[in-house]
Amino acid sequence: MDFFLVYTIVVFVGTFIVLGLILYAEYTKLDELESYFSENEKVCRHKRFWKRNQRIDRFHRMGLMIDILSTPKAFLKAGLVTEAELASVPLALKRWALWPYRVACVWFVASCVWYIWFHGWPEWI
Repeated sequence: MDFFLVYTIVVFVGTFIVLGLILYAEYTKLDELESYFSENEKVCRHKRFWKRNQRIDRFHRMGLMIDILSTPKAFLKAGLVTEAELASVPLALKRWALWPYRVACVWFVASCVWYIWFHGWPEWI
């Protein structure tokens, strides 16, 4: 079997796996994650703005949680979160919030490699 075909299958199947992980995190872990920041003004304001429980609303609410958990020093320095709020979030929950999106970044790079491999190197570069 050709290596490109195997790579294509892995990237194609990986798309659904990554999407499934992201949807699982958004629909099962988001509310629990937001409960640890229930007194936080920024999280509450963000939750009020994106209050409908549709996919795009959960996506934006999860985006704020990922920003807070992936760059906590910036949010601490700006005074938007406290160390107690960050320390209260269990490590397993942080992993469920961050890893699907980190895997999505790796998948995006793998998809770019597949595109270049399939179409060839663009001539404008």
